Amino acid sequence: MKKKILFCAMMGISVMAFARVQAVWNSTCGVKHYTSFPDSWTYSQMADWIAAANQVECGTTPIVTIHP
Repeated sequence: MKKKILFCAMMGISVMAFARVQAVWNSTCGVKHYTSFPDSWTYSQMADWIAAANQVECGTTPIVTIHP
């Protein structure tokens, strides 16, 4: 559990360092997240990151669709 929390914190800190795009999403566990992404990231990169974060948090990899 500590590894998951540490991983999520490190990902969040690295992403928020140059944040410009805000995303709000719910994990498959039912947790609401507010995440920031750099302007240079594509929607595909954001979707991949969200899927990976959900995998770490909940143990399942969802199919992520972003509606701009």
